[in-house]
Amino acid sequence: MAYAPTVPVSAVSARPLVAVVQPVTNQRRAGSDDPRWIGTIRGGYGNPVKTLEADRPVDQVVAGAFSEALAARGLQAGTGDGRYALAITIYQFDANQYVRREATADFGIRVTERATGREVWSDRTKAYNVDGSILSLSTGVFASVDDLKRVALRSMSEAIDTLLDKPGFRAAIRG
Repeated sequence: MAYAPTVPVSAVSARPLVAVVQPVTNQRRAGSDDPRWIGTIRGGYGNPVKTLEADRPVDQVVAGAFSEALAARGLQAGTGDGRYALAITIYQFDANQYVRREATADFGIRVTERATGREVWSDRTKAYNVDGSILSLSTGVFASVDDLKRVALRSMSEAIDTLLDKPGFRAAIRG
């Protein structure tokens, strides 16, 4: 499950400044019992028919996506390097389908100076996407897990792009 920019991304000419802090804090309610679960396709009575799971735990997927997004912007520092640490909290990341495909990604980030531990910026954002027609026949057993995955990835990438492209984030890491 890779990050794909949802907006035009331009690399910064400065040296890499930010490293993602591991582990990512996972505060999801839906999916808290299965670290790889992202979503479910349900039948007409709400019964689970198919499951969307990541290839590794969701906290690792999200950390990797933030790292890729920072790299695309020329801001990714190596582990232990960089002037700033980026701590990520996952509040919600799930996708479901009864008829239409729906996905939500709700992430918070906190930027701290590595040397002092002082917080320089924090924010939270939520991305919600709906895809498909209410008149679709691609539901239940006929629904595609790949289509649900596409909507989940779009929500994840939109939330990441929103956070990393905020003027406050850029101002904070400029020092």
